[in-house]
Amino acid sequence: MEETISLKEIFEILKKHITTILMCMFAGLALAGVATFFIITPKYDSQAQLIVKLPRTDTTNAGDVNTNLLMINTYKDMITGDLVMNTVQDRLESEYKLDKTVGELKSAIQVQQSQNSQMFSIVATDTKPVDAEHIANTTAKVFQENAKDVLDVDKISIISDAQASMTPVSPNNKLNLAIGLVLGLMVGVGLAFLLELLDRTVKDSRFVAENLGLTILGSVPQMSDKELKKATKPVAAVQQQTSAKNTPDKARRSRSRV
Repeated sequence: MEETISLKEIFEILKKHITTILMCMFAGLALAGVATFFIITPKYDSQAQLIVKLPRTDTTNAGDVNTNLLMINTYKDMITGDLVMNTVQDRLESEYKLDKTVGELKSAIQVQQSQNSQMFSIVATDTKPVDAEHIANTTAKVFQENAKDVLDVDKISIISDAQASMTPVSPNNKLNLAIGLVLGLMVGVGLAFLLELLDRTVKDSRFVAENLGLTILGSVPQMSDKELKKATKPVAAVQQQTSAKNTPDKARRSRSRV
């Protein structure tokens, strides 16, 4: 026979195991907090802004502006290319004693462009804010020196130098804690239904009648300790009264015997 579960029964299961669900939520929140604040290494970024001007012609039109915007993709490839990165690696090691491989520098560098703008930024990310500043500024200067020799550009200007920021960009503390809380909630709900599934006790008379096909002759209601004490109190009082009445009769019988 196919078993179905109603929405009311779902809420009853969740209510029954609310303690387990709350414990899982707090455990997930605690694990996320430990990972965020004590395990994951924070990272900082720093960015230098540049603008590149192409040679002007007598017939400058909108097509030239579009060409400038499309050329930024070329600048991105050049910045992360070996020509620039090898020079950046050598300068960082000689000037700042910063030992980084070319692969590490490529993964640390991002080129960001504002929409419909000829200005773009070189963003460097590192575990130390000062190192991120050095990487961004050195990359911008090396690109400025090499772009004129490789590309047909008129002028490359560094609009703003990178500055060390003491505010980490990762990890996102609030997001990680929220993820830990949600994952804990999901685990708690799943554990609640698993415990209910493994519980093979008979919970109501419907299971006996429908699943086992047995006839119900009667039922004994479940009573709390308070209800038991309240129900047995009159019986105890009656017993005490009966005992008190029987005591004089026993005494008279004893005297008569004497």
